Amino acid sequence: MGDKDRKNLAELSVDGFLAQLGSGEPTPGGGAAAALSSALGAALLMMVANHTIGKSRYAEYEELNIEVRDKAEMLRASLAEGIDRDAEAFLEVSAAFKLPKEDKEARSAAIGRASVAAAEAPLAVMRDSLAGLRLAASLPGRSNPNLLSDVLVAVHCLGSGLRSAAYNVDANLPAIRRADPELAEQMDTEKTSLLDEAAGLAAGITTSIATE
Repeated sequence: MGDKDRKNLAELSVDGFLAQLGSGEPTPGGGAAAALSSALGAALLMMVANHTIGKSRYAEYEELNIEVRDKAEMLRASLAEGIDRDAEAFLEVSAAFKLPKEDKEARSAAIGRASVAAAEAPLAVMRDSLAGLRLAASLPGRSNPNLLSDVLVAVHCLGSGLRSAAYNVDANLPAIRRADPELAEQMDTEKTSLLDEAAGLAAGITTSIATE
């Protein structure tokens, strides 16, 4: 697989992406799958909003749904880009680990730098996923009730993507901790905060839909 292919994972067909995910190629991997999961969730929020906008019975929520659609569209695009960001970051880490072991200091520094980028990519997915969950929380009772099941699916996609991305943050923290303990602590703290807020939002949305 050439460099050009690696930079366009998000442009593959569904079947093409799945085939490459299941192949022996180094990318895509779990981080890209996490970004894709959340991108699907964002797209579903757009769908729910689009099926509400323009309907007279939901006129009082028109502006809210337009805002949800537009913000979800930006998140979908960012998360789709995150598929390739994750793949590129992984390849940088792999390249750093292949540096000569004789020069321990240079190799360790390269691994540390690459690991920061490799942790930032899934952290960005987590941030976008949480933003998506915040949008989802505004929809129950203010959108087409026939699509509440789709809101729930969106919540599960976003939550799964967020939690899955957290695993990739954790995978890179040891190398970052060796190079920059303070930065590693900041990333770990942010990761935990994102997980906690996401769990609360998902539970609240599920409860509100169950009582609709």
